[in-house]
Amino acid sequence: MRGIGRLVVVLCAVGGLLVPAGQAAAASGGEHRPKCSVVWFDLGNTLVDTSVPKQMTYLRGALEHLRLLRAVGVPVGLITNVPPEWGATDAERAAATKAYIDAAWAEAEPFPWSWFGDRVLTPRSTAEAKPAPALFERGKAMAGACRSFYEGETPAEIAAAEQSGMTGYLVSRPDRPAYLPVWRVLVPFDV
Repeated sequence: MRGIGRLVVVLCAVGGLLVPAGQAAAASGGEHRPKCSVVWFDLGNTLVDTSVPKQMTYLRGALEHLRLLRAVGVPVGLITNVPPEWGATDAERAAATKAYIDAAWAEAEPFPWSWFGDRVLTPRSTAEAKPAPALFERGKAMAGACRSFYEGETPAEIAAAEQSGMTGYLVSRPDRPAYLPVWRVLVPFDV
């Protein structure tokens, strides 16, 4: 199965490089294209190990997973709980979150904030905090017609993401890959 997954990733990546996006959409009748996916992540204990205060690091495999998604052109975003009083807007709360993480960052390579662009969603109030559906619904809406995936470490958040129409993936389970296999994001149908 792993060999097939790798083959699909390679074929989708090569196909995406060879066929311009407009032609791919026209050829498929406007159906889902492999790169028409957005992968959303929880931040703490999904991408970043927050177990040691003032010494935050990548969780094992997190940076490699993000690099692979970036290499095949899949946009990534963060859906993370932070105190609503960290700012009046998502941009202000995102900046406060970045400052908080960066102040305790213990890795030589900085966290790649720029890869997330404006796709950092935080609760506007305590009622919007995960596992409430508000952030997942906002993420799904922001992705538009593209499929949305959510990777997190909490079963309640995975369930809420799935109830909002996302495909959820519980990370760091010992019986399967630590992160969602990229081929599942790239294939043009749900598996």
